[in-house]
Amino acid sequence: MAIIEGYNLPDDLYYTEDHAWVKVEGNLVRVGMNDFAQKLAGDISFVKLPKVGKEVAIGKLLSSMQSGKWAGRIEVPVTGKIVEVNKVLLHEPQKMNHDCYGTGWIALIEPSNFQEDSSKLMDGAQAAVWLKGEIARNVPGKEG
Repeated sequence: MAIIEGYNLPDDLYYTEDHAWVKVEGNLVRVGMNDFAQKLAGDISFVKLPKVGKEVAIGKLLSSMQSGKWAGRIEVPVTGKIVEVNKVLLHEPQKMNHDCYGTGWIALIEPSNFQEDSSKLMDGAQAAVWLKGEIARNVPGKEG
């Protein structure tokens, strides 16, 4: 796992510019919010989840969440169908803060064409360079 200026960025995941992570699990992808976004948001107090069975398209709203100082959203990273959502987040949204890459996941999607959609996702070194830019823009005292 890469640590970029104090933020975890696992090497085996893909990332989007709206701070989602994407993990390939066989023919499905699990989606959540990355460590940088959850730390910037503070204690997550509310999460809205998508409906199981819903057909989703890249760039559309997947999930929205709120903390005491912030409201944000995660967009759909791959076109496909929602096959499972993390209902635990409805009652324990803070799981996104405590374990954003584990128990804090948002949804499981069956992609319709992951090969094509994955070209729009970032991985490894590309994600690390992008995250450094996000830190410089969003964290006081970290301007490049």
